[in-house]
Amino acid sequence: MSALPPLPLMFSGEYVHLRRVWQLRPFRASEGSGHNNIAERLRRRRSSVDLAMNIYPGDLLVQEHHKKLIKRNTIADFYAGRNDGPVASPPDADGSKKGRQPFSLLKLMKTRSKENLTRLDDILRRLKPSEFKDNHLAAYKIVHWSDLITSTDKHSPPITISDTERKRREAVWELFKSECVFLIDHLMVLKHCFMEPLKKVQVEGSLMFAEPQDIFGNLDELCYVSYTFCKDFIAALLKDMSVTDFGRTKVLIKAFQRFSTHSKDGAVFHTYCINYTNALTYLEKLRQNPEFAEFERWCEQDPRCNRLQLTDLLVAPMQHCTKLPLLLANVRKYTESEMERQMVTESIEKVETSLQQLEEKMKWIKNVERVQEIQRQIIWPVASELDPRCVIPDCLKSTLSKQPCERLLTCTKRQLLHEGPLTLIESPKPIDVHVFLFDDLLLITKVKKTTTRKKQGGDVGAKSPSGGAADRASYIVLRQPLAMDRFTLHDIAPPDASANGLKNVMVLVHISRFQQVIGVFTLQSPSEAAKVTWLNQLREAKEKYAESQSSRQNSFKENKDPRGEDRDSRPDSGLSRSPRRVKRNSLNRKVPAKSRSMDAVFI
Repeated sequence: MSALPPLPLMFSGEYVHLRRVWQLRPFRASEGSGHNNIAERLRRRRSSVDLAMNIYPGDLLVQEHHKKLIKRNTIADFYAGRNDGPVASPPDADGSKKGRQPFSLLKLMKTRSKENLTRLDDILRRLKPSEFKDNHLAAYKIVHWSDLITSTDKHSPPITISDTERKRREAVWELFKSECVFLIDHLMVLKHCFMEPLKKVQVEGSLMFAEPQDIFGNLDELCYVSYTFCKDFIAALLKDMSVTDFGRTKVLIKAFQRFSTHSKDGAVFHTYCINYTNALTYLEKLRQNPEFAEFERWCEQDPRCNRLQLTDLLVAPMQHCTKLPLLLANVRKYTESEMERQMVTESIEKVETSLQQLEEKMKWIKNVERVQEIQRQIIWPVASELDPRCVIPDCLKSTLSKQPCERLLTCTKRQLLHEGPLTLIESPKPIDVHVFLFDDLLLITKVKKTTTRKKQGGDVGAKSPSGGAADRASYIVLRQPLAMDRFTLHDIAPPDASANGLKNVMVLVHISRFQQVIGVFTLQSPSEAAKVTWLNQLREAKEKYAESQSSRQNSFKENKDPRGEDRDSRPDSGLSRSPRRVKRNSLNRKVPAKSRSMDAVFI
């Protein structure tokens, strides 16, 4: 019996179709007639058919493809089904379509989520706990300073000290114990109960979407600085301790100087505190994932947490750095020597300076975030909207379709001093405006509220530092920006304002660089207190801007090239200068540099 050619295998969707090319031979009467004989012949030839089973990478995505290959249909099955009854229905039959369920992405995600939770439980069950091993340092948490003196010299009688000296020693010991408790009960718990387990779980391939650096910041640096300070401090106290002396000021100052060196004058704490706000936002997004929520619950069940949650431990470094000046001030309070008091005072000033720098950094970051948010929400009307009567040629329409000042607020040095709602009194009716006061300009805008609040407020990570309704609004620039030196401020007295039927009114007069009045803005505040706040902020901003401009001009004069002055004062060396050139140079020197930069055209 001659073998038939191999059948080509074709995949269509998830079903397998076989196509066979039959070679027709003359019908022989000896072979029998009827459909039964044909079916018999085809069944006998099944063993001699060679199928070229080529498996491609895409075939692995077909579920149970080997079972479906076994249930393939042939012409023999078709004829046998007509005579003997139905065999296996083809995959295209209506019955199989009814039994199949439609694909559901949500159902697939839920199934995978359950599998990931089960896998995470197995990993956490096998996880070995991470521990902080320093029993010698942990023992000092429950020890009093007097116990240390008693343990060193048990035979000598107790020495009577003054009440002030006793309180000073207690203040020094309180400073050490505060740092020790902060290290063991907060930093090490945060490290060994949360951060280290997260890293170990990620080694096993779970929770790979979480970034430990974004949650814990530079926690390892804080642990090193605090641990080094505790070890150096207790070692210095024990070395200098005697029956008559304990915790002398020079020992405290020496340990604190090493602490300042290791912490880089508080820069380590600055890095952590700056990352704290972003860490809370990132943590809220992670908690929406059931796997991370389960991991956080498992970590908080550790007895070392003492019922403290992750957010309670994350805020501990910020609270601790503000306690240091208070603890040092308590030591200075009971220090009798004037020289030692001065040494402690210098340490306190150093810590307060570091905290002040941290506050300035936090304010700068908050200001940059708010200015960037305003930049995204600002809408600058094009020239045709500002003046509908103007005629713009077709060749310039594409150029003037956008304002060159759309990126005006992207400068990170620009500070937002004040903002709030006001009412612009105009004819025929007043307009509710939102005014932004920056350090170099004033921006009057009109609020445009959006209707799709759910879409804009649904994302957790899209929250702005200011919060509130400002996140769901846009600001259309109503008038051109006013430079600080291009308008005058007038406070309208209540009798004058009431004569026009107004109250809480102030007026801004916009003046061009040619001393022409080009705009008058009558602004009404919601209350008298709000009006006073606006007046103070505007006057202070104008004064600071004038001082900065004068200092800039003075520095420009000081840094002016002296060779130019010598060349101007030098007698004529025989080279004649053009009168037109002399006149042009003198005019350029008379024009202030500020005006040339402000009135520059970017088109």
